[in-house]
Amino acid sequence: MEYLIAPTLFLKKICRLPGIGTLSIIQHPTMSDRVGEKLTAPEPFIYFAAPRENEENTFNEFTALSELMKNDIESNGRIVLPGIGEFVKNENGGIDFIAWHINPLFMPEVNAKRVIRQKEEHTLLVGDKETTNTKMSGYYQEEVLMPQIQKDRWWVWAIILGLIALATIIIYLSQNGFNLLGNDINL
Repeated sequence: MEYLIAPTLFLKKICRLPGIGTLSIIQHPTMSDRVGEKLTAPEPFIYFAAPRENEENTFNEFTALSELMKNDIESNGRIVLPGIGEFVKNENGGIDFIAWHINPLFMPEVNAKRVIRQKEEHTLLVGDKETTNTKMSGYYQEEVLMPQIQKDRWWVWAIILGLIALATIIIYLSQNGFNLLGNDINL
């Protein structure tokens, strides 16, 4: 009769066994390996939760089976659920569950090479604004061209400032003359 638990667990992802506990399937998410260009399959595992005090008196389709299983665990110390795992009696008199691992052959890795289409327009999220890849490439082309024009013209401003300084010195010398000793010394 224990063979009825596995189909229920795998179809509904949860199976409540009154008086024993609740079995549920929890999946680890898919993992992406960008370097190896692989996606790992989501890994399911079976989680067992012992019954709470208010769940002891619940009734469902597995109530009779749960009572038989509890009696088998008390007498044999363990009971095996094919394809799922086994219930064992612990030293405190409680029931523990040892889940079996699902064979990794059933969940192989998948090759996942990232495809980048340069000429196709698609939406992008830049900060908190949504835009397209063509608008962003235009934005970066304008930004790259502007600084190059300014970098190429810095020397023009340096020459203009140099000429202004030279003109100021020439005007000063033409009006005041060239005297290194100053006007204070009389010989």
